[in-house]
Amino acid sequence: MPVSDATPLIFMARLGKLHLLREVFGRVQVPPEVKAETVDRGKAGGHPDAYVIEGALSEGWVAVDALTAENARRAEALAQAAGIDAGEAQVMMLAKQKGEEIVLIDQAGAREVARQLGLAPRGTIFVIIAAVKRGLITKAEGKRMLAELIEAGFYMSAKIYRDALEAIEEL
Repeated sequence: MPVSDATPLIFMARLGKLHLLREVFGRVQVPPEVKAETVDRGKAGGHPDAYVIEGALSEGWVAVDALTAENARRAEALAQAAGIDAGEAQVMMLAKQKGEEIVLIDQAGAREVARQLGLAPRGTIFVIIAAVKRGLITKAEGKRMLAELIEAGFYMSAKIYRDALEAIEEL
């Protein structure tokens, strides 16, 4: 069961496609900082996606798992040393704690840190491509979702966008 950072949850919720995470992975784990960022601070900021994510938590297919005290300290140290945010560091430490390999992280720097820790980073674009590959959405829907991600404020380079479109087309 993968451990997710905030960005995949937020953007899939913004697109109205959070359910694809459940359909691709079954269940998703998040550390406390990711829950706080996506739901608590999201609701405080008036973001509708926060309520969608809260619904997934209530349904139980997104689950908050606590870090041990030692791993919480390690996450804090990792965030400072690697220059990544607290949520990303907690995702990595929770994955290591649970013996999970897949972490859902979109930021390039954090993905590199995850690789160095022996984890397999995947992201929002991966979820879209996997959903097309499994027949959960059509190729046209997948391509439209990539464009909608950008419109919703998701950053991806032109090369990544082209590569993702090509990957979908080749399925």
